[in-house]
Amino acid sequence: DSKTIHIALKADANTSVETMNNILKQIQSDLYPLKEELYIKHIGSVAGFRRDSASNSETYPYVGDVTLELEKLKAQNIVDKYITPYLSFYYDNEQRIREIKSNEVSKKLALYLEKQNYQERFGLRDFSIVQQKVGPIKADIKIGLISEDNQAIIQAIHRLERKLETISGVITITDNVQFGIDEIKLHINPYGESLGIDEATIGQSIANLYLSRKISTTFNKEGLLEVKVKSLRKDSLETLEALRIPLGDGSSVALREIARFESIKAFEKVTKDNGVKNFYLFANIDPKVITADEVLTILEPILQEIKEKGIKIVQKGEQEKKAELKNDMLSASALALVLIMLSMLYLFNSFRESFMLLSVIPFSLLGVMVGHILLDVNIGMPSLVGILGLAGVVVNDGIIMLITLKDAKNTEDIYTLSAKRFRPIILTSVTTLVGLATLIFFPTGQAVIFQPLAIALGFGLAWGTVLNLIYLPVLYAFLNEKRLKGSSSKVTPMN
Repeated sequence: DSKTIHIALKADANTSVETMNNILKQIQSDLYPLKEELYIKHIGSVAGFRRDSASNSETYPYVGDVTLELEKLKAQNIVDKYITPYLSFYYDNEQRIREIKSNEVSKKLALYLEKQNYQERFGLRDFSIVQQKVGPIKADIKIGLISEDNQAIIQAIHRLERKLETISGVITITDNVQFGIDEIKLHINPYGESLGIDEATIGQSIANLYLSRKISTTFNKEGLLEVKVKSLRKDSLETLEALRIPLGDGSSVALREIARFESIKAFEKVTKDNGVKNFYLFANIDPKVITADEVLTILEPILQEIKEKGIKIVQKGEQEKKAELKNDMLSASALALVLIMLSMLYLFNSFRESFMLLSVIPFSLLGVMVGHILLDVNIGMPSLVGILGLAGVVVNDGIIMLITLKDAKNTEDIYTLSAKRFRPIILTSVTTLVGLATLIFFPTGQAVIFQPLAIALGFGLAWGTVLNLIYLPVLYAFLNEKRLKGSSSKVTPMN
């Protein structure tokens, strides 16, 4: 959940900051009647700056940002309702009036903005809702397109955007295609060619119109002074069209008569990775409705068609990070399990007892899932890192129990010895849980990104403690049943 929602605007490159400010004022005034319905606490705006859904900041006269500060969210889970108010020193129960999460507010806001048709009314090139995200992933979906054909790239991006708009659960869509001020391209027509006019002749005449020219040098009190002149009407299209182009016989002709004017879109900024020009499409999703993998599966047919046209596709965003994490986690998990197994073999000198300890690890994942459900947190990349750390922590308590159980001579000793390990194991687990409690229940700011890691460790350890106290002694007794019964039968009663 986010406390702020941003509406990012981008108009035509020829739009002034004053015009953008007027647009923002109009949107603000339209949103004020919705403050109660959408739980908006404050509305602010700034012209000349915005941050898009990919967390890219832009500072231009033709961009703007409307910031909506939301009221505090009411408690949504058992922990926030019944535990946090009593354990947190900084908990403030006042003004927690918002009933819905920021994602729901964004959906309602998007429907309202669509009805208002601001994008067509004000001629906006980009109009998107942005929520603040923490962590390395600023956009859930980031698709890179690489090609030297700019027009093909633009068409492909627009096609993908139209498809994304039809997918339920996609919250925001944007791209990094940034058009600058319109440029005029001149094409010499047959009449101009017949007069012997070339690009150099036209270029020289246009330079005289748009560039300042030095006509003299003089002196003043401060020293040498250059006298330059420039046209006062250089910003007029009519002046450009009527510009006289000199001919070889001393006569002249208007530029409009010898050249065709073509208005083209020019890129204001081009992104390059390793020297290669890249264009990116960004999208954010509601994970409770759809996942990034599901969206990419829907887009796969279109992506294949784009590839066939010679455009290279690069998957970034969540997909890229997942691929990196998958490889890293597979290597780290394999190495961790091998090292744990070697340590167990060295300690117990038994494959059976080593595998008994390792069996606690997969069962402790139940606690991880329960913890995420109770706190309404999705299992993500930090959770997987926490699970990897959990494997080592759970085994520590198991070692304490198993070393003690090895001294058991009969079944009755299992009960006695396992009970003796209750206090050390509980103390070890409780001290760890107390240390993690702050990060689990009261994360703030950038610490929110580590909350899933702490939940995986904390709740996994809590359930792992139960397994080490109950499951491990039962498993040990079951696998050593013959030995324990044999030892019991050899005991002779004393007279």
